[in-house]
Amino acid sequence: MDTRWANFERGWILVSVAYGGLRAALVWRFLRKYGVNPYIFAGIEFTSAAIYGKSSATVVGAVIDGAWNRIRSWLPLAFLAYFAPDAYVLLSAGRLPSDMLAILLTMVCMTLGLTGIGITGQIRRAKRALVVAE
Repeated sequence: MDTRWANFERGWILVSVAYGGLRAALVWRFLRKYGVNPYIFAGIEFTSAAIYGKSSATVVGAVIDGAWNRIRSWLPLAFLAYFAPDAYVLLSAGRLPSDMLAILLTMVCMTLGLTGIGITGQIRRAKRALVVAE
């Protein structure tokens, strides 16, 4: 793995963990009164953020390289790590008010969409750079 890709991967992991910190703060502020344990959520969030950062960066690299076996082995882990914190919230929260549930589901859908756009952009930029380098 070249240094540039290793730096990209580390950066991706750091951004994922930083975003996890923001999510943990939001859970602490808004969802603990509904039965979500903020300490358990933070543990799940930070663990899965690091795993998600590594696995999704690996998937992006595999798509760029055309390494389909690597994609098949890392993609399920990326999805699991992505959805684990949200699954915990939905399973552990008592009865969420409908507006709070709508906000939570909207945030999940929006971040999923933004993540897809970001990953697609990374892949396109990397493939263009490979074509130019050849």
